[in-house]
Amino acid sequence: MNWLLEPFFGGKVRRETGRYLQQLERLPVESSRRATQRFLEGLRRQKDPKVTLGVTEWKEEVTIPLVDLIGSHGLVTGGTGSGKSFFALLILKALIEGESRGQAMGFGVIDAKGDLFQGALYLLGQRLQELARQNPKAARELRRRVVIYDFSSSDPVSSYNILARWPNTEPDFFAFNRADLLLDLLAGSDKLSLGSISLLRKLILLLSEFDLPITYLTDILDDDSLRTRLLSRSRQTAVRQYFVRQFPSVPKSTIAALYRRMEALFSSEGVRLALSGKTAPDFCRFQEQGRIVLINCFSENIARSVRHLLQGLILSDIRQAVFARRHKENPFLWFCDEAQNFFLTEKLRDNMADLLTMSRSFGSFFLYLTQNMGTAVQDARVLRILHTNIRWAFAMRGEPTDCAFLKPALPITGRKLRQQTDPFEPKRFHSISEERSMMLDAITHLPDRVGWLWFKYLSSEVVKITTQHLAMPQAEDLSAAIHSIRRDRTIGRRLSRKQYEGGMAERDGQWREPETDSLSGRLEQAYERTRGKSL
Repeated sequence: MNWLLEPFFGGKVRRETGRYLQQLERLPVESSRRATQRFLEGLRRQKDPKVTLGVTEWKEEVTIPLVDLIGSHGLVTGGTGSGKSFFALLILKALIEGESRGQAMGFGVIDAKGDLFQGALYLLGQRLQELARQNPKAARELRRRVVIYDFSSSDPVSSYNILARWPNTEPDFFAFNRADLLLDLLAGSDKLSLGSISLLRKLILLLSEFDLPITYLTDILDDDSLRTRLLSRSRQTAVRQYFVRQFPSVPKSTIAALYRRMEALFSSEGVRLALSGKTAPDFCRFQEQGRIVLINCFSENIARSVRHLLQGLILSDIRQAVFARRHKENPFLWFCDEAQNFFLTEKLRDNMADLLTMSRSFGSFFLYLTQNMGTAVQDARVLRILHTNIRWAFAMRGEPTDCAFLKPALPITGRKLRQQTDPFEPKRFHSISEERSMMLDAITHLPDRVGWLWFKYLSSEVVKITTQHLAMPQAEDLSAAIHSIRRDRTIGRRLSRKQYEGGMAERDGQWREPETDSLSGRLEQAYERTRGKSL
């Protein structure tokens, strides 16, 4: 019968068969696209303020409610120039301009290379100008919410006394924490002995008792009269006994090693001024009040080790503040640029592991922006904690091994042909695992502003998007555009250098000048007179 039916129906059967096989081949792709479209449509229907992050390969907008971004941990990876900072600035712009259910959405930026900090300042300045024309009251409210700590600036200045104790914290715990961070991150060519570590802890205990800054540390070592005045007022018996009994026998090499580390810390004028202040930021209150906190650790004059130290100290303060929150209903998102630096030492990794696993219960969340987290963090346990606790991720051009956690979610066709060496051999297809491995390797060659977006708790598959374009000046033009707001001491809770140094002089006058009216002061003067006559 075939020879009879072929002339009438053969062509149609072949065409329909080919069409059906093509449909089967496209079915996985179309099924994945339909699932993604339903997922994106569901997000667009939500009434909360949203941000458009980009468009899919089929030109559908990817619009995400802000609460899904600020109410969860996230990870953004990508090499230099791939567009990480611009992606983060899309979210920052929406946060600056929007509100959620009548409540201002707070966030913080911790930047170690300056790009994100400058971009946030530019967006903030643009928004303030817009509100000044349309709604002056809202502009004043936005200005009130902003807090700036710019370690590159020597005028204006924000006080960041790293020895100001956290509320309700035991002095010994605070001194132990601060000393460990200082010695771990402020590297030196020489190794410190256990005796030097003990000395540093005792110095921190003594200074923090009186809210004196770390810039006083070398003065205590040099100035016997200052040390005597502090010890005479100290209520810490163990500290007094240490300086009476053990300090005189501390080797000069130990003291010299501490000196060298402090000199490295104070080599930048902006850092020295900030650390010389009287007060420290209240990150707990900033989070509960929904403030906008911008922290810049970068400057050409700030050494890399000092930048790492500043980031570590800030992270330690934020950790303490997160777990002290009482009003947890308002989410607060911290943008951590160069996030690999927050995992450098065991102490930092422990702090970050605590935050990843527990900060959600306190209403605080973290968005990590990094070039290569896997290479920087050599602790497999911490990486597992990170990948387990993030609820969304965006992987741009970068190292495939750094994005391996995305592999199970990469969309596949199941019909990717193997390369044929013999034209007469039958067609063979790659396995699902092989196809996903090939897609993962292709991350190395992604264009700028293109990446894989995955909301783990909402979708089982990632979606490739091209990020939204954000019009902003670049390089020197950006620096010029933010110059006025960066130097405006009326925004960010900052002080002019003259006013700031006036407060420092008042404090220094209290401690550095001889106390002629006190018994210890009179005894010191008598000793000096007697010593002078004997000579």
